[in-house]
Amino acid sequence: MFSSKPYKRSQRVSDNLRREIANIFSYEINDPRLKSLTVTKVLLSDDLSTAKIYVSDYISKSITEENKEITSALEHSKSFIKKKLGQNMKIKKLPAISFFIDQKEE
Repeated sequence: MFSSKPYKRSQRVSDNLRREIANIFSYEINDPRLKSLTVTKVLLSDDLSTAKIYVSDYISKSITEENKEITSALEHSKSFIKKKLGQNMKIKKLPAISFFIDQKEE
């Protein structure tokens, strides 16, 4: 008998999204502002329609000015990222993605 809870589909897809987006940031995006980003977590709705992607830049020192640049770069690259996700993932419908800056703990 298994006593653990079942591994939800949304959690599996969330893990795959995190991995794929990290690969896109590392290998496929040319924007230097996004190369150093780390995907900290992906929160996916249970119906797989929306995904909140939290990213962090542990290299930068100034938080507020860098966040504005990173946010604009993410918005500019959102369609490219979604296109690459569609090519790399085997899923019928991709969720609507939105990016958030994960605040550093000091």
